[in-house]
Formats: sequence, C-alpha cells, structure tokens
Amino acid sequence: MEILKIVLTWADMIVMVLFIGLVAIQTSRSEGIFSPGAADSMFGRAKPGFDDNLSRLTLILAVTMFALTAIVTYMP
Repeated sequence: MEILKIVLTWADMIVMVLFIGLVAIQTSRSEGIFSPGAADSMFGRAKPGFDDNLSRLTLILAVTMFALTAIVTYMP
C-alpha cells in the first residue's frame, strides 16, 4: 500500500508540472466577441485549432490532478 501511495504521489507531481506548463503556454482568450474573427469562433469552425486542443488537454489534466491529489490525501 505504501508503494502505491509513492507511485501516485509521483504521478500527481508529474501531472502538476505538465498542467503548469500548459497553462503557461496558452494564449489569452480575453479579446471578447468584438475581436477580429470573433464571428467565426461564435458560429463554429470546421476544425478545432491548436488553442482549442490545448484548453481541452488543460481541463483533462486539471481534473486528473484534482483526483490524484484527493486519492493521495485520503489514502490510509
């Protein structure tokens, strides 16, 4: 049981570093709907862009980090 806790702790730390790195390289989405090309993003595009994939991966890593942290914290 102790080995599992150590492995999960290391996995949590790796996910946390990846999460911080992804958040650091993302571009800001604070332009709003009045920026050039905003209508294209409001009504959908044919293919998701690189930023869309990055934000999806960031969300997945955030949920994974939360779950791993909760499991490691409450593990006996």
